[in-house]
Amino acid sequence: MSFSFRPACITDVPYVQRGEEAYIRQWEPAHEARWREDFDRHLARWLEHFERLTIAEHEGESVGYSLWLPEEGSAELCTLGVSVAWRGKGVGAALLQRYIADARQEGYTRLKLSVRPDNPARRLYERAGFEPQGSDALGYRQYELRLD
Repeated sequence: MSFSFRPACITDVPYVQRGEEAYIRQWEPAHEARWREDFDRHLARWLEHFERLTIAEHEGESVGYSLWLPEEGSAELCTLGVSVAWRGKGVGAALLQRYIADARQEGYTRLKLSVRPDNPARRLYERAGFEPQGSDALGYRQYELRLD
């Protein structure tokens, strides 16, 4: 499959919102009410870093997205989502490689992300070279990739 990438436009926000809601419902249903209460904060974060929100497309159809941001001297992947019908087809890996390339291009040599220990995406991150760095207070596994 071939994918193309493009910067997000404002009309992509509902697609990202639906993807994030689907993630919460599937992986963190106990946090859905809190996520909805904090939606304005999530939206503000997406918009504040809009230039780093990437959309993956196949033949004009949005099939995934990712967002990263600078965080204390490193580049942190905030979210990566793939439409259900496109999972297992390389979209997530392509978005992850795009994040790595974009962060490298902006001069970052330390890339980070966090993921639930039961989320199968952690295998994708490990295959890409991200190494476990422990867990945070909420139990998310923290990963890091050094590019230097």
